[in-house]
Amino acid sequence: MPEAINPPAGHSHSLITSPSPGLTEFTAFLIDKKQSFDLVSNRRPFTRIVSIPNSSMRGYSTPFLAIWACFSIGIPMAACFDPVIPTGPAIPVSARTLKPNDTLLFVHVVWRHGDRAPTMTYPTDPHQESSWPNGWGELTQLGMLQQYALGQLLRGRYITGDNPLLEKYNPKQVYIRSTDVNRTLISAYANLAGMFTSGEAGHDYPAINGWPSGWTPIPVHTLLENEDHAGNVFAPCPRADQLDDELRHSKEYSQIEQDSQEFLDFLSNKTGMKVDLKNIYLINDAHFIENLYNLTQPEWITPAVADRLRNLTLIADEYNYGISKPYVPELIRLRGGPMLRSIVDLMNHKLDCLTKSDNRDHCSWIRNLKYYAFSAHDTTVAALLSTFGDEREVIHGGLPKYTASVAVELWQLEEGPAVRILFHGAFHHKYHTITHLTKGCPKDNEFCPLTVFEKRSRQFMPVDVKKECERRPRSNRTRFHKVIWRSSRPLPRRA
Repeated sequence: MPEAINPPAGHSHSLITSPSPGLTEFTAFLIDKKQSFDLVSNRRPFTRIVSIPNSSMRGYSTPFLAIWACFSIGIPMAACFDPVIPTGPAIPVSARTLKPNDTLLFVHVVWRHGDRAPTMTYPTDPHQESSWPNGWGELTQLGMLQQYALGQLLRGRYITGDNPLLEKYNPKQVYIRSTDVNRTLISAYANLAGMFTSGEAGHDYPAINGWPSGWTPIPVHTLLENEDHAGNVFAPCPRADQLDDELRHSKEYSQIEQDSQEFLDFLSNKTGMKVDLKNIYLINDAHFIENLYNLTQPEWITPAVADRLRNLTLIADEYNYGISKPYVPELIRLRGGPMLRSIVDLMNHKLDCLTKSDNRDHCSWIRNLKYYAFSAHDTTVAALLSTFGDEREVIHGGLPKYTASVAVELWQLEEGPAVRILFHGAFHHKYHTITHLTKGCPKDNEFCPLTVFEKRSRQFMPVDVKKECERRPRSNRTRFHKVIWRSSRPLPRRA
C-alpha cells in the first residue's frame, strides 16, 4: 500500500474529445474557418480564452486541438512546439511481435507538469510576478491543454489501444500521485480529464444539469514536499547536500567556474543579483519562458548571451544529479533512486500477489492495481532517467520539456516477466521505446527481463532513504568515479 495520503483540493477539467488526422487537414480547417493570427507581433500572452468548438473540431487529434487553442488564447507557436525535442530514440530498436500469451500487467507513468510561469526571476527583470496572472510557478492555460493532450495520448495507449490495460476509470485499478505543488496537482487533474472521458451520468458522476459532460472526479494523492523523496528530488537529504558540496569543490567544477567567471560577473552586474553556477538556472528559466510568450527581453540578452546562458545551465544541471564528471552514483541513488525503488517495488509486489491464491490484506490493493501515475517535475523525470544511464540519448542534454514522461510497463511474456520503458518528449509527440538505451539491459530488444532490470538497478535504489540521507563524517569521502557507466556522448564542457 502507498504511503499516507492527503486528498487534494479542487479539479480542473476540459471537454475535448477526438481521434486523429494530419497537419494538412488541420491547417485546412483553420483556413476554412478564416482564422488569422499574427504570431510575430503578438505580445499579449494572456487574453480571453475562447470556447473550443467540439462539433467543429471532431476528428482532430488532441495535440492539434491544443495547438488550435494556442492560436485562440494568443500564445505564440514557439510555446506549442519545440523543434529541439527528438521525436524518437537516437538509436531505434525493432518492435517485438507479441505472442498470444504476452500480457501487459501494470504500468507506472511519471510525467512533468505542463507549461508554467517562471518560479521567480532576477531583480532587474521588467517582467515581475505581476506579469503572470496566477503568480510565480503556476500552471498556465497552455499547461492545462498540454496535460489534457498527454491524457488523451495515454487513453489511446492504455484504454482504446491494441493492448488495452483498462476499460474505463476504476478506483481499484488506478492510483494517481502528485507532488504537493499547485502546478503538478492541476496537471494531474487536466491529464485525468483527457484520459478518462467516458464517464456515465448517474453512475460515475451526478446526472444533473450543469455538470461537465463525461467528467469523473478522480482522487490525486500527495505527501508533504519535505517527506516526498520520490517526487521531490531535493527533499531534505543532508548526505546529498554533502555530496553536492564535495562535487562543487572538485577540480573539474572549479575549472568550469574559473573559465566562466567573467560571464558570471557580467550576469551579476546586469541582473542585480550574485550569479553563480548554482543559481544561473533562474535566469535561463525566466528568459526561456518569457521568450516563449514574446515578452520583451533586455538588450543585454543577445543571442550569444542566451546561448552561453543555456549551455552553462546544462552543465550546472549535470552536477545536481551526479551525472557530471566526476560521476557520483551515490548522488544518483539519493536523487533518482527513491522513484526507481517505488517502481521496482510495485512491480515485484504486483507479481508476487498475482501468483498467490490467498486473499492476504497486503495483496488486496496491488492485485487489482493496473495504472499508477505520478505528476511531478522536470527534475523528477531527469533524476529517474539518470538511474537508467540514458539521459543523454533520451533528452540530448538539459532537463525534460513540459509534459515529458517516462512509462515503465510490466509485462508477463511467454519467456517470463519483463519491463518495457517508454519516453514521451513533449505533448505533441508519441511514446517511443528506450529500454534498449538503459544501461545493463539488452541493446537489441524493446523488453528487459525483470530480473535483469532489477539487478542493473540495484546500485541506484536506496534501501532506507532516510537513513542513507544521514550526513557522514568528512573523513568518509565518497569515491568519485572517473570512468562513467552511462552514455559516452560528451556535452560541451566550456560555456
